[in-house]
Amino acid sequence: MNNNKKIVGGDIIGIGSDFVVIHKQGKRFLIEVNFASLKELKFSTTPYGSQI
Repeated sequence: MNNNKKIVGGDIIGIGSDFVVIHKQGKRFLIEVNFASLKELKFSTTPYGSQI
């Protein structure tokens, strides 16, 4: 959870098939993404408690 605070409010400056690069306050952060599954949520308001 602590790592999330580092990127909130940052700008996406790069994206690839399995990564995202975020820039915030002169620092760049690489986020590696592994899409074992991708599910669309039925409600667009919030992902918390949403039905799949």
